[in-house]
Amino acid sequence: MATKKALSRNAAIAVLIIAVGAQIFTMCKKKTDQVPPPSGGQQQSAPQPNSTGSIHLEMGVPSGGSSEPSYLLVRKQYALSYNGTKNVPNWVSSNLNASYFGATERKQGQFMPDPELPSQFYHVRHQDYSNSGYDRGHMVRSEERTASREDNDATFYTTNLLPQYHDLNAGPWLRLEEFCQYLAQRKNKELYIICGGIYPKNYQTIGKNSKVAVPSQCFKIVVVLQRGQGLKDVNENTTVLAAIMPNIEGIARDQWRQYQTTVDDIERQTGYDFLTAVPEKIQKAIESRKAESLALAK
Repeated sequence: MATKKALSRNAAIAVLIIAVGAQIFTMCKKKTDQVPPPSGGQQQSAPQPNSTGSIHLEMGVPSGGSSEPSYLLVRKQYALSYNGTKNVPNWVSSNLNASYFGATERKQGQFMPDPELPSQFYHVRHQDYSNSGYDRGHMVRSEERTASREDNDATFYTTNLLPQYHDLNAGPWLRLEEFCQYLAQRKNKELYIICGGIYPKNYQTIGKNSKVAVPSQCFKIVVVLQRGQGLKDVNENTTVLAAIMPNIEGIARDQWRQYQTTVDDIERQTGYDFLTAVPEKIQKAIESRKAESLALAK
């Protein structure tokens, strides 16, 4: 009788252990699913939902692209994929509406190494751009994050920079940034922006030790919606601005519209798939069409 009781007790304990183990496994799995690991050069295939929960990745995490070691960095002000070989962002993704603008003055002083970039990556310094002939070109513009001191300071991390000739940075690139500000503030639009660089096989670098890659062209994609709208509101008629601008001198007076293109063209030249959370049928429609940008200015 004692033996039967002992066996029953042991069986009950075994069942309890299995049940607890299963529950722990389920909890751990849920926690892992909620925290995206560093990309390590391995991008996820499309369609890609925004598992980070970040508004800046509302249209999905870009997939494909470079096989070089990369790190997905998501902060309150924007999200980016950082390239550990080129020492620049592969792309920077951000949300923009009127709420991001305020009275905070532009940060004074030097650009800062990004404290959230893991130690195995080179932390680009302000001096890596010095005397290079290139501007420290913001991807998320300083003026687009003026609601607080913290927000503006975050645009001055070197992970948010690309080397740009001044004629590009203060020319058509700036004019497209200003048009985005106009849409957000004056037209009460909700914008989802992705930008970055395009590189030749044998790209130039700056910096004595850092080897910061210089893009031959810079691209920008802007999904234009009504204020408060998001992924679920994107349809085949949604306006998507796309531009590829040469990173050269002599274009300071150029208008950004002369560099308009399609998302499909940007994808061909970068190897990335953008707007990955958008249904494929809608992607085909909005990515192949050059937007009528002048209509937005009315």
